[in-house]
Amino acid sequence: MSDIDTDNMLADSARDYVLRGYGEAVRAESLADPHGCSARRWQEFADMGWLGLPVAETDGGLGGTMHDICTLSEALGQALVVEPFIACAVLGSGLLSLASDADVRAAWLPAMAEGGLRVAAARLPSGFAANHRSIVNRARAAASGYTLQGQDSLVPGGHGAHAYLVLATLDGGNETGVFLLPADAPGLSATPCTLLDGQHAVTLELDRAAGTLLYRGAPDVVLGRVEAVQARAAVAHCAQTVGSMQRAFDITIDYLKTRKQFGRPIASNQVVQHRLVDLFVEIAEARAVTYSAAAMLDQTVPPDRPTLRHQVAAARACVLQAAHLVWNEAVQLHGAIGMTDEYIVGQYVKRLVVAGSLHGSLEGAWEILAAGALDGAQADRG
Repeated sequence: MSDIDTDNMLADSARDYVLRGYGEAVRAESLADPHGCSARRWQEFADMGWLGLPVAETDGGLGGTMHDICTLSEALGQALVVEPFIACAVLGSGLLSLASDADVRAAWLPAMAEGGLRVAAARLPSGFAANHRSIVNRARAAASGYTLQGQDSLVPGGHGAHAYLVLATLDGGNETGVFLLPADAPGLSATPCTLLDGQHAVTLELDRAAGTLLYRGAPDVVLGRVEAVQARAAVAHCAQTVGSMQRAFDITIDYLKTRKQFGRPIASNQVVQHRLVDLFVEIAEARAVTYSAAAMLDQTVPPDRPTLRHQVAAARACVLQAAHLVWNEAVQLHGAIGMTDEYIVGQYVKRLVVAGSLHGSLEGAWEILAAGALDGAQADRG
């Protein structure tokens, strides 16, 4: 079977599921869940193989491509799925796969792929231009492992997670490490919070919290490996945002075709048609650059760090700029009803607004692109 056939099967199965089993009532149930993630729904994701898709076959998963993950994420974005697929299944499992100890990977990754365990990543250095000085947590060796001190804010998918992943500078400051902290670890405090679109998150406080070291090394080496995992999560999030944009666009078109003004549908107005064409083009471009970034991540030989950073920043900039235009136009073309929770497009508007802060800001992406352009210009002059 060809890769195209596999992609189509995955996309079709995801669309069938969200159309058949993830309507407004189901989403409302997940939003109202104390953990912001229905255990039954999460197990359904696992049973369909979705949670194992980002996990390598050697770690008990399916070893899906980045293109597969984006195809699924786009379908989940169209349905406004609440369950933290990207935060836990992509970012969480990706960071856990960095563990040097095979026993630790064996204890967690297969169970994550099967839906029995859920792990969320605490705040990592902002964007992809971060260095070790941006890491606020500190780790100190103890008799039974390490204790961590610090504070991490906004951990999407963290409410109800079985463990958290934290980046910290080891005592002495010469090395950086990735740590695993069970949710019930002494010294760990997780305070629930809710995002604008209703998704659940937590803020973490670490007060001599007990953690297990997964991976350590020179700061630049560790950040490079973490960056590669972040890149996968950021591109998957771009695909999810494209899905939400597409659905908001479709809802807006349906509304304009049925809503009449001065005796004719609003969609018959030429100015409105031009605005819709602009939205269509922006969404198409955002989808294209997202899957281009996914293709780079799927290359047999990984791209160098500056190239990866630039490509992911380009995808984020294109998608977040398009998302801003889509939600703004959706509200403008709907009028006041577009801002209400009672009308479905209002929920998409909130999801698109939140998208601009979960994996770095639009401004941060522009800064990376600008820095890359300046470096290129200096190299040409040299």
